Amino acid sequence: MSAIEDLLSAIKSGEQGRVREILHADPALADGRAPGGETPLLIAIYYGAKEIVALLLEHGARPDPSEAAALGDVRRLRELLEEQPDLMHAHSHDGWTPLHLAAHFGQVEAIDWLLRRGAPVGARSANDLANTPLHAAAAGRRRRAVEILLEAGADPNAPDSGGFTGLHLAAQNGDLDMARAMLDAGAQVEVKSGEGKTPLALAAQEGHGPMLDLLHEHGATA
Repeated sequence: MSAIEDLLSAIKSGEQGRVREILHADPALADGRAPGGETPLLIAIYYGAKEIVALLLEHGARPDPSEAAALGDVRRLRELLEEQPDLMHAHSHDGWTPLHLAAHFGQVEAIDWLLRRGAPVGARSANDLANTPLHAAAAGRRRRAVEILLEAGADPNAPDSGGFTGLHLAAQNGDLDMARAMLDAGAQVEVKSGEGKTPLALAAQEGHGPMLDLLHEHGATA
Protein backbone atom coordinates (compact mmCIF):
# COMPACT_ATOMS: atom_id res chain seq x y z
CA MET A 1 0.00 0.00 0.00
CA SER A 2 1.38 3.41 -0.95
CA ALA A 3 1.68 6.21 1.60
CA ILE A 4 -1.25 8.13 0.13
CA GLU A 5 -3.40 4.99 0.14
CA ASP A 6 -2.39 4.34 3.76
CA LEU A 7 -3.49 7.87 4.63
CA LEU A 8 -6.82 7.48 2.85
CA SER A 9 -7.42 4.17 4.64
CA ALA A 10 -6.72 5.78 8.01
CA ILE A 11 -9.11 8.63 7.20
CA LYS A 12 -11.88 6.25 6.20
CA SER A 13 -11.36 4.25 9.39
CA GLY A 14 -11.46 7.39 11.51
CA GLU A 15 -7.98 6.70 12.90
CA GLN A 16 -7.07 10.26 13.83
CA GLY A 17 -3.88 9.23 15.62
CA ARG A 18 -2.69 7.26 12.62
CA VAL A 19 -3.48 10.17 10.32
CA ARG A 20 -1.41 12.43 12.55
CA GLU A 21 1.52 9.98 12.46
CA ILE A 22 1.42 9.73 8.67
CA LEU A 23 1.27 13.49 8.24
CA HIS A 24 4.06 14.03 10.76
CA ALA A 25 6.26 11.68 8.71
CA ASP A 26 5.33 13.30 5.39
CA PRO A 27 3.31 16.54 5.58
CA ALA A 28 3.16 16.76 1.78
CA LEU A 29 0.65 13.92 1.79
CA ALA A 30 -1.96 16.32 3.19
CA ASP A 31 -2.14 17.88 -0.26
CA GLY A 32 -1.64 14.62 -2.12
CA ARG A 33 -3.79 12.80 -4.60
CA ALA A 34 -4.25 9.06 -5.09
CA PRO A 35 -3.94 7.47 -8.55
CA GLY A 36 -7.74 7.36 -8.79
CA GLY A 37 -7.97 11.07 -8.08
CA GLU A 38 -9.09 10.88 -4.45
CA THR A 39 -7.70 13.54 -2.14
CA PRO A 40 -7.35 13.14 1.62
CA LEU A 41 -9.26 16.36 2.23
CA LEU A 42 -12.33 15.48 0.17
CA ILE A 43 -12.45 11.96 1.60
CA ALA A 44 -12.30 13.39 5.13
CA ILE A 45 -15.14 15.75 4.26
CA TYR A 46 -17.21 12.87 2.87
CA TYR A 47 -16.66 10.86 6.05
CA GLY A 48 -17.63 13.78 8.25
CA ALA A 49 -14.24 13.67 9.96
CA LYS A 50 -14.00 17.29 11.07
CA GLU A 51 -10.94 16.79 13.26
CA ILE A 52 -9.10 15.10 10.41
CA VAL A 53 -10.13 17.88 8.02
CA ALA A 54 -8.56 20.33 10.47
CA LEU A 55 -5.41 18.21 10.69
CA LEU A 56 -5.05 18.12 6.92
CA LEU A 57 -5.47 21.87 6.64
CA GLU A 58 -2.93 22.39 9.44
CA HIS A 59 -0.45 20.25 7.51
CA GLY A 60 -0.78 22.20 4.29
CA ALA A 61 -3.76 20.84 2.38
CA ARG A 62 -4.84 23.49 -0.13
CA PRO A 63 -8.51 23.04 -1.05
CA ASP A 64 -9.25 22.68 -4.74
CA PRO A 65 -12.60 24.00 -6.06
CA SER A 66 -14.45 20.81 -5.10
CA GLU A 67 -13.09 20.80 -1.57
CA ALA A 68 -13.53 24.55 -1.10
CA ALA A 69 -17.17 24.25 -2.17
CA ALA A 70 -17.81 21.31 0.15
CA LEU A 71 -16.22 23.25 3.02
CA GLY A 72 -18.06 26.45 2.19
CA ASP A 73 -14.74 28.28 1.84
CA VAL A 74 -15.85 31.19 -0.34
CA ARG A 75 -12.54 33.00 0.06
CA ARG A 76 -10.69 30.02 -1.42
CA LEU A 77 -13.28 29.62 -4.18
CA ARG A 78 -12.85 33.27 -5.12
CA GLU A 79 -9.08 32.91 -5.16
CA LEU A 80 -9.21 29.87 -7.44
CA LEU A 81 -11.99 30.87 -9.80
CA GLU A 82 -10.92 34.45 -10.34
CA GLU A 83 -7.62 33.07 -11.56
CA GLN A 84 -9.14 30.18 -13.55
CA PRO A 85 -12.88 30.73 -14.21
CA ASP A 86 -13.19 27.40 -16.03
CA LEU A 87 -12.70 25.62 -12.70
CA MET A 88 -16.36 26.47 -12.11
CA HIS A 89 -17.10 23.47 -14.34
CA ALA A 90 -14.41 21.17 -12.94
CA HIS A 91 -15.45 17.82 -11.52
CA SER A 92 -14.20 16.03 -8.44
CA HIS A 93 -12.70 12.57 -8.87
CA ASP A 94 -16.18 11.11 -8.44
CA GLY A 95 -17.93 13.44 -10.84
CA TRP A 96 -19.34 16.39 -8.89
CA THR A 97 -19.13 20.07 -9.79
CA PRO A 98 -18.40 22.63 -7.07
CA LEU A 99 -22.09 23.57 -7.04
CA HIS A 100 -23.11 19.94 -6.52
CA LEU A 101 -20.80 19.69 -3.51
CA ALA A 102 -21.81 23.02 -2.00
CA ALA A 103 -25.44 21.95 -2.39
CA HIS A 104 -24.95 18.50 -0.90
CA PHE A 105 -23.22 19.89 2.18
CA GLY A 106 -25.63 22.80 2.56
CA GLN A 107 -22.99 25.50 2.13
CA VAL A 108 -25.42 28.30 1.34
CA GLU A 109 -22.86 31.11 1.07
CA ALA A 110 -20.85 29.07 -1.41
CA ILE A 111 -24.02 28.22 -3.34
CA ASP A 112 -24.95 31.90 -3.55
CA TRP A 113 -21.46 32.88 -4.65
CA LEU A 114 -21.20 30.15 -7.29
CA LEU A 115 -24.60 31.02 -8.73
CA ARG A 116 -23.69 34.71 -8.90
CA ARG A 117 -20.52 33.76 -10.73
CA GLY A 118 -22.54 31.87 -13.32
CA ALA A 119 -22.42 28.27 -12.17
CA PRO A 120 -25.10 26.41 -14.17
CA VAL A 121 -27.92 25.54 -11.80
CA GLY A 122 -28.83 22.52 -13.90
CA ALA A 123 -25.31 21.14 -14.32
CA ARG A 124 -25.11 17.36 -14.58
CA SER A 125 -22.69 15.26 -12.60
CA ALA A 126 -20.07 13.39 -14.60
CA ASN A 127 -20.87 10.01 -13.11
CA ASP A 128 -23.48 7.29 -13.46
CA LEU A 129 -26.11 9.29 -11.57
CA ALA A 130 -26.01 12.20 -14.04
CA ASN A 131 -27.89 14.28 -11.50
CA THR A 132 -28.20 17.99 -10.75
CA PRO A 133 -27.22 20.17 -7.79
CA LEU A 134 -30.89 20.03 -6.75
CA HIS A 135 -30.64 16.25 -6.44
CA ALA A 136 -27.42 16.68 -4.46
CA ALA A 137 -29.08 19.09 -2.03
CA ALA A 138 -32.11 16.82 -1.66
CA ALA A 139 -29.92 13.77 -1.05
CA GLY A 140 -28.07 15.72 1.62
CA ARG A 141 -31.39 16.83 3.15
CA ARG A 142 -30.38 20.48 2.82
CA ARG A 143 -33.68 22.34 2.67
CA ARG A 144 -32.24 25.85 2.45
CA ALA A 145 -29.94 24.76 -0.36
CA VAL A 146 -32.96 23.33 -2.19
CA GLU A 147 -34.84 26.60 -1.77
CA ILE A 148 -31.93 28.67 -3.08
CA LEU A 149 -31.50 26.44 -6.12
CA LEU A 150 -35.22 26.51 -6.90
CA GLU A 151 -35.23 30.30 -6.58
CA ALA A 152 -32.33 30.36 -9.05
CA GLY A 153 -34.35 28.41 -11.59
CA ALA A 154 -33.51 24.78 -10.89
CA ASP A 155 -36.00 22.44 -12.57
CA PRO A 156 -37.80 20.41 -9.88
CA ASN A 157 -38.78 17.87 -12.52
CA ALA A 158 -35.29 17.21 -13.86
CA PRO A 159 -34.66 13.45 -13.59
CA ASP A 160 -31.35 11.79 -12.86
CA SER A 161 -30.18 8.77 -14.86
CA GLY A 162 -32.61 6.56 -12.93
CA GLY A 163 -35.56 8.85 -13.56
CA PHE A 164 -35.65 10.14 -9.98
CA THR A 165 -36.52 13.78 -9.32
CA GLY A 166 -35.91 15.84 -6.23
CA LEU A 167 -39.44 15.07 -5.07
CA HIS A 168 -38.68 11.36 -5.21
CA LEU A 169 -35.76 11.92 -2.85
CA ALA A 170 -37.73 14.15 -0.48
CA ALA A 171 -40.57 11.62 -0.37
CA GLN A 172 -38.23 8.71 0.25
CA ASN A 173 -36.58 10.61 3.10
CA GLY A 174 -39.89 11.75 4.57
CA ASP A 175 -38.73 15.38 4.40
CA LEU A 176 -41.97 17.37 4.44
CA ASP A 177 -40.46 20.85 4.20
CA MET A 178 -38.32 19.86 1.26
CA ALA A 179 -41.24 18.18 -0.48
CA ARG A 180 -43.35 21.30 0.02
CA ALA A 181 -40.61 23.44 -1.52
CA MET A 182 -40.47 21.11 -4.53
CA LEU A 183 -44.25 21.06 -4.91
CA ASP A 184 -44.51 24.84 -4.58
CA ALA A 185 -41.95 25.12 -7.38
CA GLY A 186 -44.05 22.94 -9.68
CA ALA A 187 -42.80 19.42 -9.05
CA GLN A 188 -44.98 16.81 -10.74
CA VAL A 189 -46.53 14.73 -8.01
CA GLU A 190 -47.06 11.54 -10.01
CA VAL A 191 -43.78 11.49 -11.91
CA LYS A 192 -42.36 7.98 -12.29
CA SER A 193 -38.76 6.86 -12.00
CA GLY A 194 -37.21 4.51 -14.52
CA GLU A 195 -38.45 1.64 -12.34
CA GLY A 196 -41.97 3.05 -12.35
CA LYS A 197 -41.83 4.35 -8.78
CA THR A 198 -43.73 7.53 -7.89
CA PRO A 199 -42.92 9.74 -4.89
CA LEU A 200 -46.06 8.34 -3.25
CA ALA A 201 -44.85 4.77 -3.75
CA LEU A 202 -41.47 5.60 -2.21
CA ALA A 203 -43.09 7.32 0.78
CA ALA A 204 -45.33 4.30 1.31
CA GLN A 205 -42.37 1.94 0.99
CA GLU A 206 -40.57 3.83 3.77
CA GLY A 207 -43.67 4.20 5.96
CA HIS A 208 -43.75 8.01 5.92
CA GLY A 209 -47.41 8.64 6.83
CA PRO A 210 -47.29 12.46 6.93
CA MET A 211 -45.58 12.46 3.52
CA LEU A 212 -48.36 10.28 2.13
CA ASP A 213 -50.89 12.80 3.42
CA LEU A 214 -49.02 15.70 1.82
CA LEU A 215 -48.75 13.99 -1.54
CA HIS A 216 -52.42 13.00 -1.46
CA GLU A 217 -53.30 16.63 -0.74
CA HIS A 218 -51.46 17.55 -3.93
CA GLY A 219 -53.33 15.03 -6.02
CA ALA A 220 -51.18 11.92 -5.84
CA THR A 221 -53.14 8.72 -6.37
CA ALA A 222 -50.45 6.16 -7.15
